[in-house]
Amino acid sequence: MIHRLGMLVPSANIATEIDMNRVLPKNYQVHFARVKVGSVDEKGWREHDGDVNYQTELLSGIQPSAIVVLQTAASFYGPLNYEQELVARIEKISGVPAYTTAFALGRAVKALSAKKVTLLSPYNNDLLMRGKAYFERVHGLDIVGADSFNMTDPDAINKLTPDPARKALAAQAKLKPDVMLVAGGAYRIMDLISQWEAEFGIPILTTNQVAAWACVQAVNGHEQIPGYGKLLAQMPVMPPS
Repeated sequence: MIHRLGMLVPSANIATEIDMNRVLPKNYQVHFARVKVGSVDEKGWREHDGDVNYQTELLSGIQPSAIVVLQTAASFYGPLNYEQELVARIEKISGVPAYTTAFALGRAVKALSAKKVTLLSPYNNDLLMRGKAYFERVHGLDIVGADSFNMTDPDAINKLTPDPARKALAAQAKLKPDVMLVAGGAYRIMDLISQWEAEFGIPILTTNQVAAWACVQAVNGHEQIPGYGKLLAQMPVMPPS
């Protein structure tokens, strides 16, 4: 059976389409709409918020089973109920369920029966702290360490090599978390997740990885996907929020 999914991605993201097409089984077809995001900060969030309705309307034309919002940072700004309002807006326009990758990251931690986590991202320090507060408040996670590369330029994030992530994860692994989170869909590290999990002995969750997991969960799929970390290899069911 063919599963057709929709995905809203920031306009400068050049990683996610490649990752979804390589990682998901062939019977999953992910179709993308690009949402205006000029910078990874509050200004970029406002641009995203102003464009998401129109792009959702266009994406609805393919009649997807669900829509995934692949901009983790979008859940960290605005009023406390912004993420719920965003999801409700997308669902009203499209008529199908919607998920954010920030929500999926939080649910994936629960699916792995974990609570104590570290957080890493290319984002600036302000956004990192907003993300820390979000995961603690919304998902009840215990953030024992948080680090970022203090970046706001999407093009610079596109060019970021995996080396800084490996070094930062090596430092965070010493805190002995249950799971290590890496937020940032434009950061191309999918191929290294399994290698790093073996090196550090700790599950690693990344934005694009949990987006693929959310696509499978959205259609009640059970396909296990080896080679990209424990989450996709085991494919646990998404727990209720």
